[in-house]
Amino acid sequence: MMEKIDELNSYLRLKSKIVGIKLFDSEIKTKIQRRPKKKLIICQIINAARLYGWAWMILSEDVECILGAIALGLREESFVNIKEVFMRLGYVSDDESARKFASKIPRIEKTKRGFVIGPLEVFDIEPDLLIMYGNSAQIMRMVQSTVYAMGGERLTFSTSGDCGICGDGIASAYITERPQVVIPCYGERRFGHSQDDELAMVIPFKYLEGIIEGLRKTHNAGIRYPIPIAAVITELEVPKELSVRTLS
Repeated sequence: MMEKIDELNSYLRLKSKIVGIKLFDSEIKTKIQRRPKKKLIICQIINAARLYGWAWMILSEDVECILGAIALGLREESFVNIKEVFMRLGYVSDDESARKFASKIPRIEKTKRGFVIGPLEVFDIEPDLLIMYGNSAQIMRMVQSTVYAMGGERLTFSTSGDCGICGDGIASAYITERPQVVIPCYGERRFGHSQDDELAMVIPFKYLEGIIEGLRKTHNAGIRYPIPIAAVITELEVPKELSVRTLS
C-alpha cells in the first residue's frame, strides 16, 4: 500500500494525507480503536485525519452534526424531516423549496453503526472510499486519471452548496460507486478548517489501481503537476537595462 501512496503523491504532491473510510453496520475487526473524547462534527474528524494523521473509530453517538449524521446513515431521519433547517439557514424561501432542496441531498439509507477513518497508510482493512484534498490543478489531475480508470467515461457531480464532503462526497460515492468532486461547504471550512483554495474528491477504493495507471500514463505524456507556465519554457525578452549583460 505504501508504494501506491508514494506513487500517488509523487504525481500529485498533496499537502495532506489521502484518507480511507470504511462504514459498518455492526462490529468490525480493525486495530483502529481511537474514539473522540467528546462529540465532533464529521468534517472535523476527516480533516484531523488528513492533516494530523489521526485514525478514528467513530460510532453514531460520537457525531454532533445532524446533516453529516443523516448523510452517512448514522441516523434514521431523512433530510426532508428537518427541511425547516434549510429555510432558517436562508438556502430556500418556502416550504416547498425546502422539501425539494432536502430531498436531493445524497443520503445512505441503510442505517450504519459507525465508520473507521484515517490515513490510507494506517488502514488494516480495505476501505470503501478514498478521500483526498487538493487545489484545482491537483484535482484536475485526479479527474483525468479517474476518467482513465473508468474507461473514458466523463465524471458528473452535483451540489447545493451544503453538506459537501458528507452528502455530495461520501454518501454519493458510496451509493453510486462513482467518484465525486466535492466543493467543501461552509461548516467544513468553519469547523474542519478546509481552505479557500481546496477541493476534495471521494473515490471508491476499487479505482485505485486504474487511477495510478492513469496518472502514470498522463505524466509520461507530459501532463504533470506542478504545471509549468509557458514563461519558463519559452525565451524571455528581458529589457536590456535589467540584463546581466549590462555588467559586461
